[in-house]
Amino acid sequence: MAGVNEKSQAQKSNYFPAIDGLRLLASINIVMLHLGSSSALAYMADFKWLMPLIDAPAFAAGIFYVFAGFLFASKFSDPERRIPVIPFMFARIAKLYRLHFFMTLLMFVVLVFKFSGYTHLPAFGEIGDCASKGLAAMAHPWRSLFLHLSLLWSIVPDLGMKLNEPSWSLTSFFLCYAITPWFSRWLFRQNNRTLWILFGTVFIPGIVWAVLFGVTGDLWFDGYAAKYRFFHMFAPVRVFEYLFGMVIFRLYKEGFFDFLKRDYVSGIAQALLLAALYGSLFLMSPSNNPGLNYFIHHSFPILVYGLFVLSLLSGKGFMARFFCIGIVRKVGRASFYPYLIHLPIITIAWGICNLNTPKNTLLLMLFIYTVSTLYMEFKVRMRRRKKAKASQTVTKV
Repeated sequence: MAGVNEKSQAQKSNYFPAIDGLRLLASINIVMLHLGSSSALAYMADFKWLMPLIDAPAFAAGIFYVFAGFLFASKFSDPERRIPVIPFMFARIAKLYRLHFFMTLLMFVVLVFKFSGYTHLPAFGEIGDCASKGLAAMAHPWRSLFLHLSLLWSIVPDLGMKLNEPSWSLTSFFLCYAITPWFSRWLFRQNNRTLWILFGTVFIPGIVWAVLFGVTGDLWFDGYAAKYRFFHMFAPVRVFEYLFGMVIFRLYKEGFFDFLKRDYVSGIAQALLLAALYGSLFLMSPSNNPGLNYFIHHSFPILVYGLFVLSLLSGKGFMARFFCIGIVRKVGRASFYPYLIHLPIITIAWGICNLNTPKNTLLLMLFIYTVSTLYMEFKVRMRRRKKAKASQTVTKV
């Protein structure tokens, strides 16, 4: 009984409520980015102080890898715990891939209709004509669908058209998940000196990637945009962002960041890190070498994200307190779902109304996050029912 209590206490101590709120902030930033790229935020163009937060964005995809690595390292913090890779992978796939699968199919159908030239919903007898016209106007539609469903599109994006772009992250996340059980066990056998060496070396691949981006021209890509998309989505480099999150958890558990638990220190750190992140957005310029811009937008923020996560863990400071509000945490726990579903919904919404108004932006955001939160709550309730039934079965036996 004591062992069970100790295990429960350890799991409780490794839960950090403020990170739920950080998930929400990062998710909203990326949804707003894609709203802006779809011309849905043109009415905000005069807000010069705000648009860099959205267009850059301030909280880019890298933050998901940093705190995912941190959280999974915390879950697997028992060095004696054996974590089978295959069941763990299937659990992650079951949670994320099904939604990706259905949203990709939905986006495929929406794009077929969009490219068909039809301005009204086709009647039953027009469906065949609508589909044939739409497929004929698309670039490699079936190959694109296969690449997205097989999670290969992010590796060879030039071979297929974009269907549900945020799905690229699943490729690198599943790669991260595959190494998590092994790396978490290995990491807990390392001494403090090795941990600090890892703290620095995990940035090397990202910096090298930025240099390559800056000195290689357009390579075999059609232009800057196609090359940037490939470098941005390249899965192996993202793995090191995830590993950075795992490393800072180990350093946190060793007590190296205990000073952030003092009164006011967390709040000051949060303010300074947010100021650094915001300031870095204005350092990017078309006149700079593309590699420098890439470093400012990708490599530098990873360090800021990691330190920002650490500043939130005590629950102190103005941002941490906001992130710990119940409703913020509840919506934040479901925040990866909006990341996967928002592009198809934005595309559909443009066919229904003009998104370039504050009212419609707000309504769209409310719809996306309400649906995602309700879906998350439904899954939580179903999981609890299964556990309750299982415990009743064991009691009867």
